Amino acid sequence: MEYFSPTATVYKQKFNNLLSEGLSNKEANLQILNQLTSILVESQNGVEDIIKNKINNGRIEDDKQARKAIAGSNFQSLVAYALAQNVICGNIDQGVVVNVRTSNHELIKKYAAIKVGDENSQKPDSDVLLYKNDSSSPIINFSCKTSLRERAGQTYRWKLLVDLATCNCEHIACNPNCPGNKYKLQYETSRKIYICFVTSDLYNEINNPQISGMFTFFDFAFITKTKKELEHCEGTNQIAQFDKVVEFINQVYNT
Repeated sequence: MEYFSPTATVYKQKFNNLLSEGLSNKEANLQILNQLTSILVESQNGVEDIIKNKINNGRIEDDKQARKAIAGSNFQSLVAYALAQNVICGNIDQGVVVNVRTSNHELIKKYAAIKVGDENSQKPDSDVLLYKNDSSSPIINFSCKTSLRERAGQTYRWKLLVDLATCNCEHIACNPNCPGNKYKLQYETSRKIYICFVTSDLYNEINNPQISGMFTFFDFAFITKTKKELEHCEGTNQIAQFDKVVEFINQVYNT
């Protein structure tokens, strides 16, 4: 993962800084979850050096598109890396598997595909997946975006479809106009899937009420910024700092 190397270097520097402040290994792994946005920003110069080298060698033609794709990929990797470190240190149940870039993962295909009618199938946007290797435990799916506008709608529309497909309202059986009946929704429900959203909010969009309002559609929404970075943000009622994800994950897998 060539482009992630500068990001991993900055991550380790910030982690060591937390240790030098007197934090324990577990505390540092927890606190750094709220610094992923600054890590992404501060590693940009190192990533840019790699991009420029590839442009000079003719390996990249559209540098603007490459930068956007690399930023998104690096953020997904950074979220997965930070979660994995919290598994390793024992903050998160060590039976949990962390998997990155998972849109075609077999668990998504099997447990998250909603059949609409006879042929169409809808799956959620999936960047990081957490699960245990047993057939009945829950699955946590994270959509990880650098921008609050970027593809978040795809994921929460899928969540609405799930809510419709799993609705057990007493009137469904006798009401053909119910959306669950009308669209012939079919959904495998043997494993619970939690749909979560994680953003670095690189463009400070969280104060936009139309954007922040979408957080209510997710089981949990997180932002990878510190309290100081969020001091003047008003749209944070429906989104939590990313360090809260550890408690959430442990609740999911220990209840």
